[in-house]
Amino acid sequence: MRILWRPLLFFLFLMVLLWLCRAAAFRALVHYKVIGQRLPVPALTLHTTAPLELESAMEVALDSTAARLHFSTGKVSSDPALLLQGGPANCIGYAALCAALLKGQLDAAGLGDRYVVDPVIGKLYVGDQDLHAFITSPFWKDHDVVRITDLASNEVVVLDPTLYDHVGIGRVSYRSKN
Repeated sequence: MRILWRPLLFFLFLMVLLWLCRAAAFRALVHYKVIGQRLPVPALTLHTTAPLELESAMEVALDSTAARLHFSTGKVSSDPALLLQGGPANCIGYAALCAALLKGQLDAAGLGDRYVVDPVIGKLYVGDQDLHAFITSPFWKDHDVVRITDLASNEVVVLDPTLYDHVGIGRVSYRSKN
């Protein structure tokens, strides 16, 4: 029994360490490429205190989206105004609602002119391998995310609200198309 105790303790320690470092490990292994654009979404405001910066606005938008939606592979709406009430959504709805809430947060903070927030169509890659190529269902052919472009510095941040809802990883790594 004593022989099993140490490997079990090591395995448990390793699992806790991997869980704590999951965001960094995911960003190191998986990157997103934007392959298309969705229609622009209107800014939706929440009755919360206005954020002072982009980071807090992203946090509010991700938390609010995750609190309102649950993932579904069925036929669902992608209208952010309808999804604001909550309910089932796919990645298109998650990205639309998160982008609309983020636009509202940035507008409330007076930062709406500095950032461009778009729901976009992306693909996930490990190295040069497209992960969507392994799945035959048309539902999984791509994945919608939110792209934020800082007009002052041209820095691009990509958020995955669906991934955030499931495992708590919001910001993901991004590579341009080329």
